[in-house]
Amino acid sequence: MKYLFLSIIAAFLLLLGSCGKEYQLSTDFMVPTELASPAKVMLDVTSADNIVLSWNGGGADDGSYVLYEVIFAKKGADLSNPVERIKSDFGANPRLTITHATLNTIARKAGIAPGETGEISWSVLTSKGGDIKATDGRKDIEVTRGEGIDNMPDNLYLYGEGNESNGAEGSLFRKAADGIYILYSKVSGNGELELKGKVGEDEFDYYLDGGKLKEGTGTIQVAANTNPYRITVDFNTLTVKTEIISNVRCIWGATYDVIGQLDYVGDGRFVAANRPIRFIDPSKPETNPPSWLSWIEERYYFIATVGGADKCWGRMDGVSPERPTGGEPLSFYEIGEFTWSQWDHLWKMKGDLNGKRATITIHTNKENLMVHEFSNISNL
Repeated sequence: MKYLFLSIIAAFLLLLGSCGKEYQLSTDFMVPTELASPAKVMLDVTSADNIVLSWNGGGADDGSYVLYEVIFAKKGADLSNPVERIKSDFGANPRLTITHATLNTIARKAGIAPGETGEISWSVLTSKGGDIKATDGRKDIEVTRGEGIDNMPDNLYLYGEGNESNGAEGSLFRKAADGIYILYSKVSGNGELELKGKVGEDEFDYYLDGGKLKEGTGTIQVAANTNPYRITVDFNTLTVKTEIISNVRCIWGATYDVIGQLDYVGDGRFVAANRPIRFIDPSKPETNPPSWLSWIEERYYFIATVGGADKCWGRMDGVSPERPTGGEPLSFYEIGEFTWSQWDHLWKMKGDLNGKRATITIHTNKENLMVHEFSNISNL
């Protein structure tokens, strides 16, 4: 019996050893050998058509996935210092699908001016298990840019008689991405607005002509409304989008009960002042717990009506984190906009907020972030 037991142990150890070999990480992989893309593209930033870059010959020796990243540079420039890097479709597909607006942005970064024709080179980086290999070849695309704006402002401001400051001073936009600027503001009176940008010490004016953004003196007309607008200026697509924002509320994740209704108070801020906060507790009927709730609910997010549709204003990564204790960076409270889903994009409240009053504020531009905070904490 003793020898039988030892034989079983030996066989088990042998099996473990063979499993370890079977699943050992391998970084043996090949880079693409054949790149394909259109030879010429006449760029139209308003086009809904996509441009596809594809390649053959890459992959892992064992048939497992590899990751691809496409790099871009002006023709003749060093691809080891690209002007843009974009992961392939889903990160692992041997192709990249991009819009005209994206390729136009890459062309601008490569030094091709509006209305001019130039060439962009692209190639592929392949990686697996942290090992990165560059493709030897490159492919060139001749692009012709349409009329546009290359004086991208470092800072963009809203002026005009319709602005909530009555034109007395500019309201600063938040730079949300390259070429994209966002501002939350009321529009009143005649609804006449002006856009002004600063590039270093130089100032530039922008206006709409036939629905397209142009550089020069002019105005933008937006209908006055009692609710604020979200104004999105996109220099990549030469568009200005306006959306009415209403019914902003902070709610509990489990019950949808409203913690605070936030009113727009100007200067890009939504505020619910002096709100009572009581975590949803199954042992406390006064907190309105549902019958199925078996935990103390401390998670929350915001719901806002944007252009007539409810959107979740919630945590950027979608994960309900550990309860904050203080000292978290401003980015911890950064707000992203998502299609609503009950258990996604929730924050947890600090424990010492339970049983207190607090003012809930959304800052749509604080240090170039859209964030929220709880302030003026007091006892119930």
